[in-house]
Amino acid sequence: MKSSGLVKDKMGNKLVISMYKESACSHCNNCSESAKIANTFTFISDRNDISIGDVITFEMEDNQVFKAAMIVYIIPLIFMFLGYYMGSKFGLTEGKTIATSFISLIAAFVGIFIYDRKVVKHKMEKAVKIIDVERK
Repeated sequence: MKSSGLVKDKMGNKLVISMYKESACSHCNNCSESAKIANTFTFISDRNDISIGDVITFEMEDNQVFKAAMIVYIIPLIFMFLGYYMGSKFGLTEGKTIATSFISLIAAFVGIFIYDRKVVKHKMEKAVKIIDVERK
């Protein structure tokens, strides 16, 4: 997946990038420049020709993007259905079974959050390849 973003900070070989939105509305001039920024993330680059204020085009491996989408969208649903199933197997009332499914959903989101902070952040820093640098 190709994307572009603005270099906000450079700390040694780590770059802090504010990614641009990649939708049809991001290229319209009716919004302010700050509304076109999607999110900020950090990754490692071995290129020395990048400075703060440059716009870079980078690419992430498609399988990494697909894996992230599966984790964020599918895992919580599986946890929610498993929570409901386990609640019904333990003989809980309908209300308690629904509450168990939502507790499982929240546990899935907490687990994904911890996984993202501890594991994915470090893997994504290495999975990004810079394609182009535009000087500002």
